[in-house]
Amino acid sequence: MEDLIGSLREQLRGQTQAPSPTTAARHLSSATQIENEALREQVVHLQKKLTLTEDMLEEVRANAEKDEAAVRERLRRFKEKEELLKQQIAECEAEITRLVKSENNARVRAEEVGEALRESTVALENTQVEIEGLRAEIGVRVFKIFWRAL
Repeated sequence: MEDLIGSLREQLRGQTQAPSPTTAARHLSSATQIENEALREQVVHLQKKLTLTEDMLEEVRANAEKDEAAVRERLRRFKEKEELLKQQIAECEAEITRLVKSENNARVRAEEVGEALRESTVALENTQVEIEGLRAEIGVRVFKIFWRAL
């Protein structure tokens, strides 16, 4: 057991002593290599991540361009429909104006025809009165002729 303790003490002293320059250089070189490998892995990982991000960005740009084109097309179609509706409204307004004029003309014509009918009715009544007067006069003359003949 004392031998074991002694060998452990020697190992402990060997470890507490400063390592030789070649051992230190080897340890430093190993640490640098490990760090370089870790950095390389990190660079590869970041490059992959950058490539994926660039691909996603390109896809988003393509989708945005498609969406923009679709919106422009819809806007163009809406403008065409709006122009068509404006034309239809103008045509309807012109038709309404024409119909109002036609209605006014028909109303004036109906009033003129009504007035002509009233005038004709008055003329007819006057003519009927005149005819009745002439009939009566003829009746009197026939009676006088008949009495003279008797």
